[in-house]
Amino acid sequence: MFLSVRRLPHGGVLYELDSVESTNWFNIPAHRSKFLEHFGTEIVIKDRSFHVLVENVPISFVLDNQAALAEVKKKAGLKPRSIYRGRYIKPIARHNPGQPTAHIILTFGTKEGANHAIKHGLSIKGKKVYGRKLIQEPARCLKCHAFDGAHIAAECPQEHNTCGTCSNQHRTAACTITDQNHFRCKNCEVDSHAAWSCECPTFISKWESHKNRNKDAMNFVLTSMVRCLMPKMNMCTACSV
Repeated sequence: MFLSVRRLPHGGVLYELDSVESTNWFNIPAHRSKFLEHFGTEIVIKDRSFHVLVENVPISFVLDNQAALAEVKKKAGLKPRSIYRGRYIKPIARHNPGQPTAHIILTFGTKEGANHAIKHGLSIKGKKVYGRKLIQEPARCLKCHAFDGAHIAAECPQEHNTCGTCSNQHRTAACTITDQNHFRCKNCEVDSHAAWSCECPTFISKWESHKNRNKDAMNFVLTSMVRCLMPKMNMCTACSV
């Protein structure tokens, strides 16, 4: 049934199955429960998903409104459960006053649905918008903010927390500084931008290098025979696109 297995950087485990039949076997709830009996209580099987970056979506589009997502799927001729969820890349609280559009990430349950959004676009709030395959950003530790990709916050060797906004020794979420002139980037050691900013020169350099290693970003060449097994955890992203 299993062809290979490997541990992922964030602690999950990726299993590769040998056939579509094996994949279908795992889609049966009773079979999943039986398989998970051999693991801890905090372990879940996460269905394979495909992330698409959709640009310039009207900000009046409410992503946690299932009826709104259903309307998008209906207009595109997609299956009912083809889009799992969506989120704005930049938190709504960080949108500029009067900003008409923003970029979102849609999570698809099938590669066919994801490819449809890439090739043909989607109609959202009366506007035709287009997607592209989401390339995972260079990994940044949310504790020390290093971009080396060698560790995550839970495994950070640094003893104290470094703020991603002002560079002082406290958690980013606890920072009270809102004036961008007082931001300070831990990586660049300069003022006027935060470590989480996509305008950060360190981030831009890492991002360009990352993109050059993923030049097939517009294409999906994916298999439906792979599933992820990972613990439940709170995933945090500080992207500011």
